[in-house]
Amino acid sequence: MKRSSTTKKALFISTCALLFSMLMMAGSTFAWFTDSVSSGTNTIMTGKLDVQLLHTNQYVTTAEEVGQNTLLFTDKEGKSIDWEPGAVAYENFTVKNSGDLALNYRLALDLNNANTIAGTTKSLKDVLKVKVLDHEVTSEDVKEQALKNAEDFVSVTDGQISIPTQAKDPAEQKLLQKGSEGDSSKTYGVIVYWQPDPEKDYEYNLSNYPDKNAAGKPIDKTSDGKTELSIDLGVSLGATQAPEESDSNGSDYDKNAIYPVSNKGELEKALQTAEKGDVVELTGNITLTAPLPITKDVTIRSVGGAAISGEAFEVSSSADVTLQGVTFKAPRTSDNQGVSLKASEYAGKLILQDCTFEEPQWSSVVVTATASADITIKGCTFDAKSSAGHKDDSTGSSALTKGAHQVMKITGESGTKLALTGNTFTGLKECHASSSVVVSGISANGMTCEKNTADETAKISIANNGSLKGFAKK
Repeated sequence: MKRSSTTKKALFISTCALLFSMLMMAGSTFAWFTDSVSSGTNTIMTGKLDVQLLHTNQYVTTAEEVGQNTLLFTDKEGKSIDWEPGAVAYENFTVKNSGDLALNYRLALDLNNANTIAGTTKSLKDVLKVKVLDHEVTSEDVKEQALKNAEDFVSVTDGQISIPTQAKDPAEQKLLQKGSEGDSSKTYGVIVYWQPDPEKDYEYNLSNYPDKNAAGKPIDKTSDGKTELSIDLGVSLGATQAPEESDSNGSDYDKNAIYPVSNKGELEKALQTAEKGDVVELTGNITLTAPLPITKDVTIRSVGGAAISGEAFEVSSSADVTLQGVTFKAPRTSDNQGVSLKASEYAGKLILQDCTFEEPQWSSVVVTATASADITIKGCTFDAKSSAGHKDDSTGSSALTKGAHQVMKITGESGTKLALTGNTFTGLKECHASSSVVVSGISANGMTCEKNTADETAKISIANNGSLKGFAKK
C-alpha cells in the first residue's frame, strides 16, 4: 500500500505598512522591513529585517538554508515520501537573524491540500502524527520503540501547529541582531509519522475501493482524481520587528502594524476586525473548510505566493476588495462544484492583480455584477491544465465529469465596468463547458481588453467583443 506525498515548502516573512522592501538573496532568502508611520516627515531607517530558516534531515546532514523550492520531509535519498503505515520523515529547523534589527518570529508546520478517498472524508491527515522536539532529532527518537510511544505525538486537524509552542518552549520567540548572542533560535526537531493501526489502516488502502461503478464505467478513487492519497507538507516563518527598535518617531511607531496571517483562524479574525483600507498579508498556505466572507474594504496580498485552497472567497456585494499576488489552488466542495472566488449582485470595486488560479473544479472566478460594479483583472494566470473532475447535475449521474466546468464567468449589466489586461489562460480546451471564459451583459464601452493570451481562443465567449480584441492565441 503506497501513499504519495507532494511536499511543498512555503517560507514567508512579512509585516504590513507603508514601506515594503524585499531582499532576495542566494538560496531564495526572503526579507522584509516595514514601517507603519503615516507622518509625512517619517525618517526611513537604514536597518533591515533579514531572517533565515536553516534545516537538516536524514538526507541533508549539514545545515542548509530553506528556499522557496526546498523539498522538506524526504526519505534517505532526498525523494518524496511514499506514505504507508510505519513511514517516517523528520526535519530539524533553526531560525537565524541575519539582519540589523531585533525581531519576533513565528515558525509553524503546515499540512494542507490533503485529498480524500472519494465519497468520504478520509485523508492522510487522519493517520499522520507529528512530534516536535526542542532539540535535533536523534537516532533514538526515530527507533521503532520511540515511535510506537504515542506520547507527544499530535494530529494537525486545523492544518497548522506552532513549532515552538508544541516543543513547550516557554521563551519569547525573539532573536537579537546578527552577531549577538541570541541571534539564532534553538534547533527544533519535527517528526512526521504514520503510526500503524491494523484495525483502521486498511481503510486508507485505495486497492480496497472499486474503480468502476455498477454500470462498469471508471470512477475516481480520490476527491481530486489522483491515483493516490497526497498531502502538502511545509513550514511557515513569519517575522516582525521587535518594538524596542526605534527611529526618530519613538520605539512604538509600528505598534499598529498588522501581523501577517498564516492560518485560517488568523485570516478570519483579521477580516472581521479590519478597518476600511487595511491590508492583510498571507504568509502561509490556508485551506478553507467553509466559504470565507469578505465584507470589509480591504487589500489582501500574498507574500511568497501563499496559497488559498478548499472553499471560496465570497466577496460581499458592497465591499471594495483588492487581491494582490494571491494563489488560489484546488477549490473543492462536498458537492464537487468548487469555485475559488465568488461575488453575487456585486456593486463595489474589485481588483485582482497578479493572482494565480490553479486546478479549478467548477470554476475559478464567478461574479454577477450590477451596473455600478467596477472590476479589474490584471496580470493574472488562470491554469486549468490539471483540473479536478466536477459534478455536473445535467448528466444525471453520480460520476464526476472530467476536468473543470469552466475557468471564469462574469455576468454584468449596462454600466458595469470590466478591464481584462495582461492575463494568461491555459488549459481551456480541457474544460467541460462549451465556453471556458464567459463575459456577458457588459456593454462595449464599459469593457477594456488588452494584452491577454490564451491557449484556446475558441473557448472564449465575450459579448460585445466577438472578435476577441485584446486576446491572442499563444
